[in-house]
Amino acid sequence: MRIKNLRGKSVRIVVAISLIAVVITQLWSQNIPNLKDIEAADLSILSGRIIVLDPGHGGIDSGAQGNGFLEKDITLALAIKIGKILENNGATVIFTRDSDIDYYTRGKGGKRKDLLKRVEIINNSGAEAFVSIHTNAIRGKEWFGAEVYYNPKLAENQELGETMQQSLKNFSPGNKRQSRKDLNILVLKNSNLPGVLVEAGFLTNSHEANLLADDGYQTQMAEHIVKALAYHFCHSVAR
Repeated sequence: MRIKNLRGKSVRIVVAISLIAVVITQLWSQNIPNLKDIEAADLSILSGRIIVLDPGHGGIDSGAQGNGFLEKDITLALAIKIGKILENNGATVIFTRDSDIDYYTRGKGGKRKDLLKRVEIINNSGAEAFVSIHTNAIRGKEWFGAEVYYNPKLAENQELGETMQQSLKNFSPGNKRQSRKDLNILVLKNSNLPGVLVEAGFLTNSHEANLLADDGYQTQMAEHIVKALAYHFCHSVAR
């Protein structure tokens, strides 16, 4: 009889834990903005804001390569489009680079010094947020989809990361990726203001690579990145 009671208690505990997990999941999902709400964000909130854009790689550092495209070219083109939309809505934009340059120095640790220079620009900018733009590459040609990384040291980072990922859920179509926490990405770890790193897609996927190099696709992605920033300033920062 005691064994039966224990079993009954165990079942009730398991059920209770399961119900709690469901409630937590529902509450968590409610905090992630709806794509329609992001797309409807009031861009006038961007007026007077200072935002840093960090196009990854450049100069001697081509970054990822795939299907005849170089990461440094895609990131610069996309960042410039983002910058123009921000400026058209009254924001001040600071670029870590606005041409095909790098910050490598002679000797060991050249790449690290390049990244630390970008961090220096970000931290000395007086900006309210930054977005670092990159593209992905992997052996598997089937991988695709924009993916957003954030460092959880600031609560705003996660909020911006989730908003940005939601805004990019259709880049490219069928993308089911989620925002990802990362403690090791140097630009995210060493920067003192809210920011995210956007991996815009995979150059090793031939279809997505061609999309990433397409002017119209870049413009659409730039618009969604800007809308995510506007939503973030309207909601997360306002609280």
